[in-house]
Amino acid sequence: MAANLRPHLAFQQQSVIMQHGVFTLLVGTLISLIQVKYQSSKASPFDGHDVIMSVLLAAIFTYATASVAEVMLLARESPNYGTLAGNLRLFAGALAAISLLAILDPVLGFITSAVWACLLIMAVAYESRTEIRNILGTVSRNLIDMFTRLAARGRSRAEQPNQPPV
Repeated sequence: MAANLRPHLAFQQQSVIMQHGVFTLLVGTLISLIQVKYQSSKASPFDGHDVIMSVLLAAIFTYATASVAEVMLLARESPNYGTLAGNLRLFAGALAAISLLAILDPVLGFITSAVWACLLIMAVAYESRTEIRNILGTVSRNLIDMFTRLAARGRSRAEQPNQPPV
């Protein structure tokens, strides 16, 4: 990593390991509480909360995928995209915990999800602005280059109408 590029403290190795531990503890505790809540009934959380459980599964999958992407990007010394993957991992983990909380207490889950949504919008807009700008700039440059080459190919065919297509 270059000397002038210092990653955010939240995405250093010790901090990431601690975040994984907190996520595991929180999700494990909430799952245990859900088991206690549903132990006396024959109903399953999937019966009454199928949408929430689908969101939970998607959030856990996103958490795992973003964790792998973050490790790969940091190993390639790409701190900008590693930070973006780290932010995605953090907010997917929060969504998983909020989904479990919504099963335990729907009102508290709704309030927490509203706060989480506001924090997500603020963090993506503020913390990841450089990364998003870089990604959008690269995509737009590639699109402009592609359209320029297509236009040049179209002009060359218009100038030589008797040439067979390539």
